[in-house]
Amino acid sequence: MYKIADFQDYRQPPVVPAPAPGWLHSLTDIIESRYHDEDCIQQLLCLIAEQSGLTNVSVALPDAPGRFKAQFCSTGIRNGVYSFAVQHALCRQSQSREWLVIKEGSERPEFFEPQRDSLGLADRCLLVPLVLRQAVVASLVLDLRSRHPQYMDLSLVSFLGGQIAHMLATQVVPNFKTLYARPYQRVQANELDEIQAAIDKCNGNKTMAARVMGLTPRQLRYRLAKLAESGQH
Repeated sequence: MYKIADFQDYRQPPVVPAPAPGWLHSLTDIIESRYHDEDCIQQLLCLIAEQSGLTNVSVALPDAPGRFKAQFCSTGIRNGVYSFAVQHALCRQSQSREWLVIKEGSERPEFFEPQRDSLGLADRCLLVPLVLRQAVVASLVLDLRSRHPQYMDLSLVSFLGGQIAHMLATQVVPNFKTLYARPYQRVQANELDEIQAAIDKCNGNKTMAARVMGLTPRQLRYRLAKLAESGQH
């Protein structure tokens, strides 16, 4: 039999924690120094490009109904124009919230399951939806032609994309807590400026403005109609 003292003297060997990955320190610095959202979004895009090994990663935002522009890009280009194939995929993604991939030689996007599927050399573009409260706020467009995409950490891309989604939402709706309360509130007389600011931020796209404000398009139209009846619009 073992002596009781043997059990009492037993000590679990110390476990040395693994050092935090470098990208986590970079992300912390970006968030802690956050002052101007557009600069932070640009820094996050560059971090995604650095960690994925890609040179061209952009954030697609609505420019007009059925049209998107690359408002932010890791290459430094602002308001870039997407090809027809990418525009078509972005329109589909804004409704479906699916990850989509466009293959070399094809103009049609295909569904991509990040937990199951893997990228290959035939894939030339990956579109990652930036989702907030079940709505697509924007999309990440990753040009895969500059590297071997099968080695990319897609969970890291998704996580950093989520940080961008939150920054985009607070750009449109500075008082972020209204996202959680607004759908059940009465129309307030002082809402017009906030609604108009959201529409302007979304380049006139009222459907997207409604989403980032936590409303359905019908609720947004109702509010605008009520404000028009009261002479506010």
